[in-house]
Amino acid sequence: MKLSDRELVKFPGKLLWLASYPKSGNTWFRSFMSALFVGDLDINNLLTNGLFSIRILFDQVLDIDSRFLSEREVKNKMPVVYRYKCKNVDRLQFVKAHDAYVKNSMGEPIFPADVSYKVVYIVRNPLDIVGSLAHHQGRTIDQSIELINNPNGYLAEQKNGLNDNYNLPQLLTDWSSHVRSWLEQKEIEVILLKYEDAKENPIKVFKDVMNALEMNIPETLIEEAVRMTSFDQLKKAEETTGFKEKSAISPTFFRKGISGGWKEELTSSQIERIIDCHHNVMKELGYLKDL
Repeated sequence: MKLSDRELVKFPGKLLWLASYPKSGNTWFRSFMSALFVGDLDINNLLTNGLFSIRILFDQVLDIDSRFLSEREVKNKMPVVYRYKCKNVDRLQFVKAHDAYVKNSMGEPIFPADVSYKVVYIVRNPLDIVGSLAHHQGRTIDQSIELINNPNGYLAEQKNGLNDNYNLPQLLTDWSSHVRSWLEQKEIEVILLKYEDAKENPIKVFKDVMNALEMNIPETLIEEAVRMTSFDQLKKAEETTGFKEKSAISPTFFRKGISGGWKEELTSSQIERIIDCHHNVMKELGYLKDL
């Protein structure tokens, strides 16, 4: 029996959220999960079942053109969409999410707990995020700092009141609020995965996550999946086949894949702006120890 059949069918009709602020290591972990359960890696065909805020799923489930809906109307329907998505599904589904954990105008969390298994929340030092985010979005580092410090920060923000991007609008909030929104909610069990810990010891960290997910995975398979999804392997795969998740304005998706690069990238003023805004959460997560 295939590993995916044996382990994923234990949780039929349920969703595993792979949540993070952008550029925190979500794609690395999704690649690992895909390599682990498929036994091979195609970065353009990852096992994960889409992005939470992808428009096409919303439109297909509700049989409506969501471009004619306001963001408020969209968020009110998101729980309905994902409850429907889980009907008649015989195994656990992985869904990537960059949205903060928020409630819609009806007072309901946009991530429905009744069809949720757990959430793996991937967190990364915001000092490292800004350089990666700038690269990905074709912005300056100062502009990326403005985004992570913005309590009303968005991905795929709809301009001029229109709702016509490829993805639905994703409310990030600022970095600290994003982290707290997921870690402090009580509806869905959270497994915290620190990017820096995974870089230091990926086999141990990913094995701990699998154990927390109550999946019986032989360590040899975890080791092989880690090998297949090392940064060098992912970068090589992008160079060979391209990567459909790369933004059109970025030269590459996989940039450096390191921790602590901010020490060479950021000015003292930029570091101060980030820490001033996120001091408390950074301290709680151990990100001020090197300063």
